[in-house]
Amino acid sequence: MEYLQTELRSLQVDIERPCYSQHLRILKFWHATFTVHPSPQTDSTPLPMHPACHWSFSAFFLSHIPTCIRAVALPTPQSLSNPHLSTRDVVSNALRSTWRNPTDTLDILLIIGGDIVHQALAQLSGRTLTPVAFSFGWVSYSFNTLRSIVGDGRLMPPPDYSAKIINADNGYSRTNRSWVLGRLLRDFEYPLPDDIGLSVTVFEALPMKDLAGVPSVDWHWISGIFVIVVQLIIAAIPCKVSDDRDWSILLITAAGIALSLLTGMLPQWRLEKWVCRRNSKKVVSLTGGNGKRHVMVIIGKGYGLDLEDLAVAETPRMRTRGRPMSMIKGLPTAFWITQVACSILALLWVIFLITVTALEQDAWYLLAVGTIGMVQNVIVAGARREMSTTGVHLKKIEVIEQLKVMDTLMDLEVAYKGVGKSLLKEFFPNDMRPAEDLWWSGNRVDYDKERGEKRPESMLKRYPILTTVSLARDEHNGVAAKPPAPNPQRS
Repeated sequence: MEYLQTELRSLQVDIERPCYSQHLRILKFWHATFTVHPSPQTDSTPLPMHPACHWSFSAFFLSHIPTCIRAVALPTPQSLSNPHLSTRDVVSNALRSTWRNPTDTLDILLIIGGDIVHQALAQLSGRTLTPVAFSFGWVSYSFNTLRSIVGDGRLMPPPDYSAKIINADNGYSRTNRSWVLGRLLRDFEYPLPDDIGLSVTVFEALPMKDLAGVPSVDWHWISGIFVIVVQLIIAAIPCKVSDDRDWSILLITAAGIALSLLTGMLPQWRLEKWVCRRNSKKVVSLTGGNGKRHVMVIIGKGYGLDLEDLAVAETPRMRTRGRPMSMIKGLPTAFWITQVACSILALLWVIFLITVTALEQDAWYLLAVGTIGMVQNVIVAGARREMSTTGVHLKKIEVIEQLKVMDTLMDLEVAYKGVGKSLLKEFFPNDMRPAEDLWWSGNRVDYDKERGEKRPESMLKRYPILTTVSLARDEHNGVAAKPPAPNPQRS
């Protein structure tokens, strides 16, 4: 008891001194008061606090609550060197230090945004160079990639837009698991008038076998090169304007850009993005399913990708169909290369993060570099792009659309035999009207007569106007092309 009274008298003297260490001492003594205190004899054996002392100590500390609260504020180096600084000065100094050199903020930003980087890589990958700019999310992405390659081995993200692919020959429907096909359908769809029930757009694969699975270059791809150059210019500014010619920002930026480009150059990106056979003659329909108003009919013609294979999106652990590859211990060699490369890259990103943590000045330049890169990543990750940038090169033939879904499918069946019928299960899973059943059975007179009386304008859209459309229909239906008419002006 005498020990506690002595400590209390000491605190009454020190309570007037606004020093952080004394404030901390008060809080510790408050805790010791209500728990245990050392025995004066042994100075080590804890004894319980006598109940009679609780009230006197409570009264003392309640009268000095503001002083105890001030102990919560963490000190800065300036406050420790100057014990007479107020709490307001401590907070002001901390904020001023953070805004002058936001190194701690950089550490946090470097571990967020990994999903954005992942989708930006999926958008631009496929060529030798993948210009996804260095940004804040790369450290987070590198560790997420490690988790994926240890599991199913995928680098590509799952599809972010639902789609189905339907074979026109047998009507078999597959749920799409390919990120490429999901983006192909998403970027194709456009607003339709309210009265249109279904719109079917027919495409043919371009006769360029070497380009199948090779994405074209657009301004999104070029923007990555431009942003990387701008990042290097910004990072070089401290080398010119700072008194000590600080080149650390330029070195860190160059290292981040190099690691970003190396990640995008992994061969598995292209192998996984277009994991399918080539030179397909299949006719398939790509749609969002029942309720969606857009359908893409794609005619392979022996030039395009096998989109049914692509929709399956086999894991990289499997042997790729349609191309030879070497195997090591039952797994493709390219898969082993990806595992080793991703592990090394993840380690290098950790070293990069530690280096940024040690940065003591000019952090604003690195913050500007990362911000510009993040803007480019966000724009690229969500951008609508041309179909050729997905590696699926198509030529638009015609659009078939009507007010009623059934009319659209019937016109599609007349134009391209078997294609309209393959979509019946998707858009009409239940029974149809008797007249509609008769039409699909081959007796088309009754329904066409009824349609001509109720919707005469719809019958006018059934027949093509352009010669290219007629040729595409005849080729699909196996009709021999008519020879061109002779030119009487030629001799």
